[in-house]
Amino acid sequence: MRLRSFTAASLPEAMQLVRRQLGDDAVILSTQDLGDRGVRVTAGLDDGPDQSLVEDEAATLAAVEELTEVFDYHRIPPGLVDKLLTAAANLTAQGPQMMLAGALDAVLHFAPPPLPPAAGALRPPVLLLGPSGAGKTATAAKLCARARLANKPATLITMDTVSAGAREQAQAFAQALGVPLKFATDAERLAAVLGDCPSDHLIVIDTVGANPYDAADCQPLRLAARVARAEPLLVLPAGGDAFESAEVAIAFQELGARGLIATRLDAAHRLGGLLAAAHAAGLPLVGAGLGPSIGSGLANLNPVALARLLMPEGNEGALLATGTRP
Repeated sequence: MRLRSFTAASLPEAMQLVRRQLGDDAVILSTQDLGDRGVRVTAGLDDGPDQSLVEDEAATLAAVEELTEVFDYHRIPPGLVDKLLTAAANLTAQGPQMMLAGALDAVLHFAPPPLPPAAGALRPPVLLLGPSGAGKTATAAKLCARARLANKPATLITMDTVSAGAREQAQAFAQALGVPLKFATDAERLAAVLGDCPSDHLIVIDTVGANPYDAADCQPLRLAARVARAEPLLVLPAGGDAFESAEVAIAFQELGARGLIATRLDAAHRLGGLLAAAHAAGLPLVGAGLGPSIGSGLANLNPVALARLLMPEGNEGALLATGTRP
């Protein structure tokens, strides 16, 4: 069954949208009063007689209705809602939370946070990109902390030598973790610094916050990523407007970002911006920061953990396996 959700000022208008886009064979699954924002109708269309919602259709419809409310609470964009609902409705998982996990797995991409190379192998340095104040320096420290707790070596390089307190913050993190700290003011200096780093280390490069819409602001990042032959990862705070977050993620993806690390999940109640950013830019969700301190950790963000966070009873307790705690 293919599912769509429609929002309009009134129920008759929403029904007209359903008939216009899905036809007369559409099945109304649920209606929801959104108050000042109108009415939401969730409708479905069977693709053929061989496809059914699930064995217990009544339970599935109830789960779909609950997920619709969850998506509305998190302000997930309508296009992404439709994809998630359709994916969820065609799964045989039991209960809304596992249906949501399966839908997230089908629609989004996930990857584990980077670790140092295996013995005899090489891995590119990790270069963190993102807007100012996103939490890049703390995230860089958390990546190093994960390596140290796995008894693997790491090196922290910071290119942020101009922001107030940036140098001191990096020094404090490096000292607490017992990892080497190096400074690079530009791409040329970065190349020299990288030449001195052991090949078996996880090398994490912290950069200056950038405006992704300003070509001059982004040029140093392009040069740094090229010189370092790095794996660029976008660091983006959760809780932002969905459409703004999506545009920022797309802009950084065009700069070369290959994954997304979310920060401030401890301070965000609505995660639609995070999902919209990952989906719009096609970036795997690589990890999640639960707070500004190293001890708060960087968690693996897999479909089940994200589903727990999105559901009404979800909280940061769903992500306790951060890899930065002994």
